[in-house]
Amino acid sequence: MILILEKRKKTKKWVAVLCAVVVLLAVCAYFALDNRLSVTKYTVSSDKIPISFDGYKIVQLTDLHCARFGENQQELVEQIAVLSPDLIVFTGDMIDQYLLDFDPIEELCSALSEKYLVLAIWGNHEKALSYSDFEKMKKLYRQYNIEILYGDTAYIERGGSCIAISGADDPACWNDDAVVFVNENGIGVYPAEGLYNILLYHRANIFPALTDLGFDLILAGHMHGGQIHIPLAGGLISPTMQWFPKYTAGRYDENGTKMIVGRGLGNAIKVPRVFNPPEIVSITLKST
Repeated sequence: MILILEKRKKTKKWVAVLCAVVVLLAVCAYFALDNRLSVTKYTVSSDKIPISFDGYKIVQLTDLHCARFGENQQELVEQIAVLSPDLIVFTGDMIDQYLLDFDPIEELCSALSEKYLVLAIWGNHEKALSYSDFEKMKKLYRQYNIEILYGDTAYIERGGSCIAISGADDPACWNDDAVVFVNENGIGVYPAEGLYNILLYHRANIFPALTDLGFDLILAGHMHGGQIHIPLAGGLISPTMQWFPKYTAGRYDENGTKMIVGRGLGNAIKVPRVFNPPEIVSITLKST
């Protein structure tokens, strides 16, 4: 009888341990695969930022890949409204060349263009579109007064001063070849003399080729946060299929040039985002 009771106690103990493990794994999975929108806020300070731009807020959206956040992108639009941006920038891959669903980006453009100034650049997915689909994408942006920057500079005025925001086209090459290409050929746009210069550039992994060009701040995407974020180790793999890539998400500072990399909103591959929720980036400029 005593042996039976002891066996029952041991069985109950192991059942309790197993239940605890299952619950722990379920909690970890819940947070790991959490697909709710997140907001990451940055403050960028510089004595080149005019006083009239102190507190100027830029919201960056990148790598939508045809994703939807509520009916007519309502969840995304509402989150942006809470941030009260002065400017919104799209840093590429808002469409997905394989899905070719233009409705999610049109819904977003329709909602945002009514209230905000929106600037956009192309990513590798837009540049991989067929001629007709690429023309459709350009027409969509122009329909909603979204200014496309590719080798162009927009001068934003406020309080009698201005800052320069430039956009560069996506290079027609891949992986390390892109860094070599940019080193040899440049990006087709240059910082404006005497102004605070922001560059919109899709591929964050090309940062080493951009730091000597004279831009103060670069806003980039493309790296999808490393797809799977490993705590204390960073992103696991890049869209360029490099393991533990360097520039996956967050803020970087090299040679006097700062870069902020958005983790992106959508997903271009079948591997789920792990500890890597969709992200809206908010940057506040501070004059020093």
